Amino acid sequence: MGKKLNRGPFTTKDVKRVLKADGWVSSTKKGKGHQTVWTHPTKPGKFPVSESWTALRAWDPILRGMSRTCQIDKDKLLKLFNGIED
Repeated sequence: MGKKLNRGPFTTKDVKRVLKADGWVSSTKKGKGHQTVWTHPTKPGKFPVSESWTALRAWDPILRGMSRTCQIDKDKLLKLFNGIED
C-alpha cells in the first residue's frame, strides 16, 4: 500500500504552488479585497485566490470549486498538494 496523502490543512501558499504546477499564472488584475486572479493559457475561466486562506482541508468547498473551475481531477489535485506530479 502507498503512502497516505496529506489532506490538509492547506494555505494560500499551497494553493498558489498547485496552480503554478498546473500551468496557471497570476494575472495583473486584482479581484475583490485581497484576492489575486489566476488564469491559464489554454483553459477557460479564472480562479480568484484570497490571501487569507489558512486552513483549507481536502474537499473544502473552496478546493472543490478549484477542482471544478481549474479543470483538475480531484485525485490529481490532492497529489499536487502533496508535491507528487504525474
